[in-house]
Amino acid sequence: MAKGQILERAGSQWLLRVYQGSDPLTGKRIYDNSAVSGTREQAEDELAARVSAKLPRPNPESLFSEYTDWWLMIAVNPKLRAKTARDSAAHLRRYALPHLGRERLNSLRPLDIQGALGELVKQKLSPRTIRYTHSILHSALEQAVKWELIEKNPAAYTVLPRKQSTDVITLTRSQAASFANTCEGHAFGPIFLLAVSTGLRPSEYLALRVKDIHFQESKLTVERTVERQKGRWLFQETKRPRSRRTVSLPPEMTQCLEAYCRTHGKLTEPDRLLFEAKRRSPLHERNLVQRVFKPLLKLAGLPNIRLYDLRHSFATLSLSAGLPVRWVSEQLGHASVAFTLEVYGYFLCDTRNQAADRLGRSLFGTENKKPTESETGSQRIRKGA
Repeated sequence: MAKGQILERAGSQWLLRVYQGSDPLTGKRIYDNSAVSGTREQAEDELAARVSAKLPRPNPESLFSEYTDWWLMIAVNPKLRAKTARDSAAHLRRYALPHLGRERLNSLRPLDIQGALGELVKQKLSPRTIRYTHSILHSALEQAVKWELIEKNPAAYTVLPRKQSTDVITLTRSQAASFANTCEGHAFGPIFLLAVSTGLRPSEYLALRVKDIHFQESKLTVERTVERQKGRWLFQETKRPRSRRTVSLPPEMTQCLEAYCRTHGKLTEPDRLLFEAKRRSPLHERNLVQRVFKPLLKLAGLPNIRLYDLRHSFATLSLSAGLPVRWVSEQLGHASVAFTLEVYGYFLCDTRNQAADRLGRSLFGTENKKPTESETGSQRIRKGA
């Protein structure tokens, strides 16, 4: 496998090192070294091109590990977001290649794939991890079929473990109100209030600029995301087209954001980040969670939920308020209303029961029934939104 690394030099200079193998006599690693000028992004593009050129072109007799190196470089990295591409490579290295890497591409059979997945089951990995690993294998081998390296995809005939439902705790109406009261007056309070009142993903609201907030119309636009990659911040378009969207803001949230921008002198700087660190760089999500979010939850006496669960809480609170599923789906930026129903279907069962209760009371004049769990305690939904 051809590997490369970038070493920073002074004056926007970068040293590119492409691994060439080891000296057969001394065992010392051999590198092809060259210097380039420009930004780090340009250096990374140049390194990727040079590493790609060093990769042996696969053939039906190639080792599966050699083929996946080519597949990742040619078919995955240029197409997928950087984080998704890294996750795919990491899953292959950790879970698939130890069992399949030394097999010849054209010798792989469904039983080989099944056996590798069986080993992951023996390691007591979650069904989600196993299914994700299989999806990567399937994609890699399907591309091999398209490149006419193999005739059939051996990963298409395997048996997968049953999907596992994961409980995610969300805030009830009373808990959300308590959380909002705790956030009021806190320096970072507007971040969490925005999260729970709009359902934005952390990568979305941490990438917002002042100009993305339309105060007069009480709405905001989501156009990009931010993530930390290789020690630097990377802004990029949202992962899916439906994620680029206009999101409605409650009037109270609009007023909160306007006051926040006025206090920090941001109303006259439209290109400035809405939420930022001292040096005007993006906030680090992990630090935000550990240093601010978790202490706020503890102060409010609330369950130890994840930051992402504020998104789930927005969905369940909106649905319990009787808001249309289509509107909730559009706010969340889901691929379809069907996906929203799939994720929150369990919660909607309670909502439908409440609706039937109200209809019954209207028709028959019966007394109120006791509140359901969704009205009294922490709600649990299936993970996946």
